[in-house]
Amino acid sequence: MKLKTQNIMKKQLILVLLFPIIALAQQPLRRADAKFEQESYISAIKIYEHLAKKGKGTAEIYEKLGDANYFNANYVEAQKWYEKRYAFNAPFPEGFLYRYSQSLKSAGKQEEAQKVMAEYAREKPTELRVRNQTPTLRAQNSIKKGSDIFSITNLNINSKYSDFSSTFKADTLLFASARPRIIANQIYQRTGQVFTNLYYSVKSNDTTNTYSEPQLFSKKVFSVYHEATPIFTKDGKTIYYTQNELRENNKRKLTNGLNKIYKAINENGKWIDQGVLDIFALDSIRVAHPALSADESTLYFASDAKGGYGQSDLYKIDLYPDGTIGNPVNLGSAINTEARESYPFVTQDNILLFASDGRLGMGGYDIYAVDLNTPNALPVHLGEPINSPFDDFAINWDRTTNQGVLSSNRPGGKGDDDLYAFKNTGAPFVFEYLTTIKGRVMDLNGSNPVEYAALVLLDKDNNEVARTLADENGNFTFENVKSNAMYTIQGSKEMYSTAGVEVIARLYGDNISKDIRLKKDVYEIATGLDLANVFEITQIYFDLDKSNIRKDAIAPLEKIVEAMIEYPEIKIEIGSHTDSRQHRKYNKLLSQRRADATMAYLIKRGIAPERLTAKGYGESQLVNQCADGVQCSEEEHQQNRRSTFVIVE
Repeated sequence: MKLKTQNIMKKQLILVLLFPIIALAQQPLRRADAKFEQESYISAIKIYEHLAKKGKGTAEIYEKLGDANYFNANYVEAQKWYEKRYAFNAPFPEGFLYRYSQSLKSAGKQEEAQKVMAEYAREKPTELRVRNQTPTLRAQNSIKKGSDIFSITNLNINSKYSDFSSTFKADTLLFASARPRIIANQIYQRTGQVFTNLYYSVKSNDTTNTYSEPQLFSKKVFSVYHEATPIFTKDGKTIYYTQNELRENNKRKLTNGLNKIYKAINENGKWIDQGVLDIFALDSIRVAHPALSADESTLYFASDAKGGYGQSDLYKIDLYPDGTIGNPVNLGSAINTEARESYPFVTQDNILLFASDGRLGMGGYDIYAVDLNTPNALPVHLGEPINSPFDDFAINWDRTTNQGVLSSNRPGGKGDDDLYAFKNTGAPFVFEYLTTIKGRVMDLNGSNPVEYAALVLLDKDNNEVARTLADENGNFTFENVKSNAMYTIQGSKEMYSTAGVEVIARLYGDNISKDIRLKKDVYEIATGLDLANVFEITQIYFDLDKSNIRKDAIAPLEKIVEAMIEYPEIKIEIGSHTDSRQHRKYNKLLSQRRADATMAYLIKRGIAPERLTAKGYGESQLVNQCADGVQCSEEEHQQNRRSTFVIVE
């Protein structure tokens, strides 16, 4: 009993001695997790990497290392850690496979990226960034590019720190930079660089895109925290920009550290702070990256407001002349995804440019364009060299000169994010929403094509868009027709009544096939003409299994009598046809009896017998697919139960 007690005490002593060691071992991980949650990614990465090098790497640590690098736009480094986490297999955390796929693209591993993205699509088939892939590919064909010979220049004003997000006021370039200031530098824990401030530089040489030494922009308005993404009004007297929200009575104190959009106006050469735009009432919402519409009546921006689609969405809000603003409107699921949509910019011709990492791109943030002039237009990728496998964002583009500045952290720059001037020597890209309309002109009362008919394409206001001529088989084509519109195809030909048919050309829809049928007004009396078509006689009705002429068959037969009297030289063959829903031999005999009964009626009405022949075809000349064993509707069978009166001489 004494020995047992000693063993228990010994075990308890070991546990007491081990507990501080275990707790001490867990402290670095707790510190790293705390830093990660605070978005102090640089500090978190150092601790996680130290643990990984000590052989203490876990699925969670590799995942956090990947995320910390990914959220700091270090995609190649993120891919390395994601790969280690991927080796642990599923279950993967929310969005992991998508971020891993994006990082693989940046690392140049396109094939692996596609495989991981396919795995993600199977896991999340209903997500916008999965469902939007096919429509996006269709939309991509709508952009008609210019020469696409871009010259891209890394600006001389870039530093080894983050320089990004520019706007122009005449020849002055205003941009955000994390380069250290002499006074009041504060470190942004997420990046390890100082908080960004706005700087300006004047363009001194248009040929080489050379700018003067950057200077701090208006110390009186801005703070020691983040300022970025500025945009001027056309008169240069108002500026909107992103800034960490500050306390009203102390510009050195943050309200909560979140970004808001601020406004300042210029009076007598001095910038005067107008404070934060109260777009959303809640302080816990990020609002950033202002952009003005071409007429300056609408402000576009990014926000993580609740009720959106992803990490950040694009919104718009009305700006009124009296300085008040309207209600924010989300730009919808055609533009926003579950990922990040940010950095909007609107060109003079009303094209919305923005950055997204939630669409089919090259990796990281890519720049997309949406034609705001066309309802329901979808974003299109601008391709290389505007985009790269890294972050490309915060573009401003003067479409009149076809040049601008974008931000990117692509390799070969001077630092973190760099400013790049670009210029296209050809025409700027345009959007063309085109489709092809094909069809055939047919006789309304038969299956014969109408050759060489004239076709006119009219818009909804009856303005002529195009015209063409059908070929010898009645086929016609209208090419390069603008879609997202409604049209009428009008067909005409001598001896036919003019007819029209409506066509809806859907945006990004397939090519359209639309036939048009013309009714013959005047028939040329010739061998082969079927008088049943002339007089729109679809059928001479008989009772089931009978061949006597019914009362409702008299009116159409009298039309045949009148034609035979008017043209005494013609001879006709009376043909009777059945559907396939009886034995062939039976149908043949039944149709012959009905043809004979029809001929007897015409003779009784005074038509000479030698001008008439009667033939029962049974089911031997079906006009559709409804043969024996084929499931068809009653209407389809009806088409085969017909009478013909064909001129044979």
